[in-house]
Amino acid sequence: MTTKPASADDRGASVSALGTKGIWFLAIMFLGYFAFTADRTVLSAMLKPLSSALGAGGQYFFGIAGTAWLASAQFIGVLAFVLLSGHMSDRYGHRKVIIVGMAIFTAFTWLIGLATSVQEAFVLRLVSGFGEGLFWPAAMSAVANYFGRSKGLALGIFYAGFDIGGAAGNSIGSATFAATSDWRTAFFVAPLVGLPVLAGVFMSKGTFAEAATRTGTLSLGSDASALLKKKGVPVIMAFAFFGTWASVWQVAYLPYYYSDVLGASVPVAALIAAAVLISGMVGKVTLGRVSDVARRDRLLIWLSLAVVVFYAVFFSTSNFAFGIVVALAMGFASSAIFPIMQALAADSAGGRTGTVLGLTTTFQSVAAVVGTLVPGSLFSLGFGTAVALGAMIPAALTFVVALFLKETREKAPRVPQNDLRSGKGEVG
Repeated sequence: MTTKPASADDRGASVSALGTKGIWFLAIMFLGYFAFTADRTVLSAMLKPLSSALGAGGQYFFGIAGTAWLASAQFIGVLAFVLLSGHMSDRYGHRKVIIVGMAIFTAFTWLIGLATSVQEAFVLRLVSGFGEGLFWPAAMSAVANYFGRSKGLALGIFYAGFDIGGAAGNSIGSATFAATSDWRTAFFVAPLVGLPVLAGVFMSKGTFAEAATRTGTLSLGSDASALLKKKGVPVIMAFAFFGTWASVWQVAYLPYYYSDVLGASVPVAALIAAAVLISGMVGKVTLGRVSDVARRDRLLIWLSLAVVVFYAVFFSTSNFAFGIVVALAMGFASSAIFPIMQALAADSAGGRTGTVLGLTTTFQSVAAVVGTLVPGSLFSLGFGTAVALGAMIPAALTFVVALFLKETREKAPRVPQNDLRSGKGEVG
């Protein structure tokens, strides 16, 4: 029988209780998500100069601007693999899936810097998205399994890698463009972060074994179908879809919005977007921890309402400085939604954490594609109007769906910290 650490559901209430090994493991996963998002947001920061250089803005494919296709390419690539990745991590283990995913999105982000046409950039971005689609649910599942009852805080810290990585990607784009006036340089610098992550994952075979939840022969279709039939799970998936649709514009278009609509320079726009991501990081860690001791469903209702209010103010204000303050608030609230939502989903998994998180990330990936392409189809109304409509409508729908979310946790006894450190409580 495979040995695993103290029944993952019964792990203690703080990450520090798991000792150095747990913190090291979380640091590797955090850095992986950092690399994932740095690669993603470097495109956001460089979208305007890249589009200009390749002529994307003047090209339309299936009625949608080339700029929107470039912004959505990575999300389409992620969508192709997220559900399969979650299932494969349940069946074969997280480590192998994460290594393959990291290698793909690191290599193909480098290659984007060599693109000479919109079509080439789209294909390379699409394939880098395949790697991200493999990494994302496998890494989340590993973190949720390893930290058990502390998954809200652990996923909050993991998700903070998204925001710090996003800030880094925007900053890399801003700094390299300011120094070289060439959009390509950023794509050669950002993927370097993936190399130490690959090394760390290779060195952590034993820790990944502890996070494994292999349960014999699994069937992707029947597992996913069974989960979707569970009470409350379809509502979580609908929330994942609308919540992601409502926020994806911040990653894909916020720097472009500041430069095109509000008149900021490319470096300034990238730095503001980076600050919004850092605000989101604070929200994820702070409220992710709160969700371990408070009802996740109620937190998501209040956060969804706050996002609607902040969006309405942001898109209507004409005061640049006040708009930045509101942007920071919307980043805090909209980002905090995701670790809480994923923790709620993991609580509903019934031992299929990878599969359920593969489902949530699938719905999120569909939403990310919709959230980038819908504004692209509305550019004729003006870029600012298109983005505002693409944010406000799904934000309102997110709040409506949140009203139907239900808490799924059952109370479980805590394992004393000393037992966790010493390995007591292991099950065979």
